[in-house]
Amino acid sequence: MTPEPEARAGQHRRPRSAKPPLALVVPAVLVALLALTPVGYLFFRGGMSLPRLLHELSSPTTGTLIRHTLLLAVGVTLASIVLGVSLAVLVVRTDLPAKRFWTVLFALPLGIPAFVTSYTWVAAGYEFAPRSTFIYGLRGAIIVLSLALYPYVYLPVMAALRGLDPAQEEAARSLGARPFLAFFRVTLSQLRTAIAGGSLIIALHMLAEFGALELLRYQTLTTAIVQRVTVLSAPEAARALSVVLAVGSLLFLAADAFLRGRSTPTRMGGGVARSAVPWRLGRTKAVWLGACVLLTIFALGVPLYSMVTGLARLVLAGGAGFDWARLGSAALDTAQYAVATALVASVVAIPVSLLAVRYPGWLATLTERSTWIAHSLPGVVVSLALVYLSVRWLTPFYQTSALLVAGYIILFLPIAVGAQQVGIAHASPQFDKVSRSLGIGGLATFFRVTLPLALPGIAAGAVLVLLNVGKELTMTLLLHPTGTRTLATALWATTDGEVLDFSAAAPYAVALVVITAIPAFLLIRQTLQPSRGGGSRR
Repeated sequence: MTPEPEARAGQHRRPRSAKPPLALVVPAVLVALLALTPVGYLFFRGGMSLPRLLHELSSPTTGTLIRHTLLLAVGVTLASIVLGVSLAVLVVRTDLPAKRFWTVLFALPLGIPAFVTSYTWVAAGYEFAPRSTFIYGLRGAIIVLSLALYPYVYLPVMAALRGLDPAQEEAARSLGARPFLAFFRVTLSQLRTAIAGGSLIIALHMLAEFGALELLRYQTLTTAIVQRVTVLSAPEAARALSVVLAVGSLLFLAADAFLRGRSTPTRMGGGVARSAVPWRLGRTKAVWLGACVLLTIFALGVPLYSMVTGLARLVLAGGAGFDWARLGSAALDTAQYAVATALVASVVAIPVSLLAVRYPGWLATLTERSTWIAHSLPGVVVSLALVYLSVRWLTPFYQTSALLVAGYIILFLPIAVGAQQVGIAHASPQFDKVSRSLGIGGLATFFRVTLPLALPGIAAGAVLVLLNVGKELTMTLLLHPTGTRTLATALWATTDGEVLDFSAAAPYAVALVVITAIPAFLLIRQTLQPSRGGGSRR
């Protein structure tokens, strides 16, 4: 998902004088400019000026919306870090029973869309505590969304922990450091890249989240932007608030760079990889097992209960009024959009990933970071930008599947880039030099040497993109061609943001989880595989 510390450490050893070839720079910059299209729409479309921007931002509600958004993003990100790191340490570094079982179980919430998790929590609330407001507002949003998103931290941290060299922590303990202090000072500092990568995805996700917050009755900049576009017909006000979100994404990107800091090696020497001696939980083992069961009930049990009981009620009622043919059509459309986006995004992300890994520098940093900004914008803003462009200059693409896929690529391109960097970092440039010394051209060397070595990372990026496309709601609502709908939009249409009876939504939720669970399972399986080359990768 994100480059491992040792892979990034390899970047610092490359000669800084190496200049990227023009054949790589041009496509990478073009891809970055494509990703910045929604940002250009915000600032350069006619009608936007500094006085107008200040007028919109001086609204009495804007300060409250900004505060709500920051509290949510920081709260969910911190809670996810605590959950993700704690669970990764528990399954990798302790003698917890049935560790492989828990390893997979903790990662499964990745396959359930956040708005479906919120939907099922609200439905369960209506069933068991109809007068309770516990899960609404900031408190409920942080709890529910953290339970849905912590795998974005858990998986990369677990993968990084499995690749760390225990010799460094053992050396610290031999010098008198207590076990917890040695772990905190030596091991935890080497997890910064994995933690920062997952945290950035979650923080930017919170800036752009709409469906889950609408259900949990918590207003943020994104919910206000969608309301101004779809209800109040005030797109200029929406653009002004979106500028604030774009600035917020820049702050989070800066925080990500600060958290990563300078990478440190994760393995001493090139010896054979070995695992650390697990910590003994002793008498607290039952307590930790109980905590694992409780977390699984909250993160998986509640969503699955609501989906299964809702589906059972519908089936027992004979499926009265439910359009099963529409469900099949929505599932097919979802799969087609997800596969098409994953393939195209994987191809266009390669120049950006190659530039970032092989030629680190200011140009590579700007190009790679540019792809992240649009990821923080609400889908409605990306949709408005693409509709504006298609109506003005690209009329044949208006209301077509191609335009929707282009929007998906802009939103999820950085996820593909982040995963590809891991794979490309494992493909040593030395192999390229050997290939070129044998008289093989640059393009042929890429296809015959670099691409096969980097393929696992590229495949992981494609799987992540596929997973996220299946869950996307806001942009799909606005850009889907007439007559087509995805599982996410079909599910949303059953209630239009109000949870009264989950029975009608349950089949769509189950189908959506089944489809997203496939790429989630593949991603978990790849994460659990031993690192290629073990400790001698470097």
